[in-house]
Amino acid sequence: MYENDFVDEKPVELNIKDRKGFMFKPTSGGDEENWTNDIIMFDPETKLSGIDWKIYNKKKLCNIVAIPYDKENIKIAIGVEKEWSDLTDDQKFMFLGKLKPILYDQIKNAIKEIDEADTKSLKN
Repeated sequence: MYENDFVDEKPVELNIKDRKGFMFKPTSGGDEENWTNDIIMFDPETKLSGIDWKIYNKKKLCNIVAIPYDKENIKIAIGVEKEWSDLTDDQKFMFLGKLKPILYDQIKNAIKEIDEADTKSLKN
């Protein structure tokens, strides 16, 4: 009856033009709650808190569980000889940051589309 209330955490392929193989694990409310200490910033001057969107986006991007590149591509790009699944979040973010801006934006937009689809399904 309320199946739309839950995140299907099965990895989904990102819809990126001319690129197959980017797989993303959708994030749950629990995932985002675990990020709270990292993404919430407090401004002592204004005494206000807010989300650091750069860190939030990094966390989202690091939920990409597969990429269409191999260990050799990773080594060339960031100098680390590991498979994607063995990289730290910082290494994953560094690798994605080496992509051309148009592809990087397409990846972020594809993740946003998945989140928006989840939001729409909850409203129905």
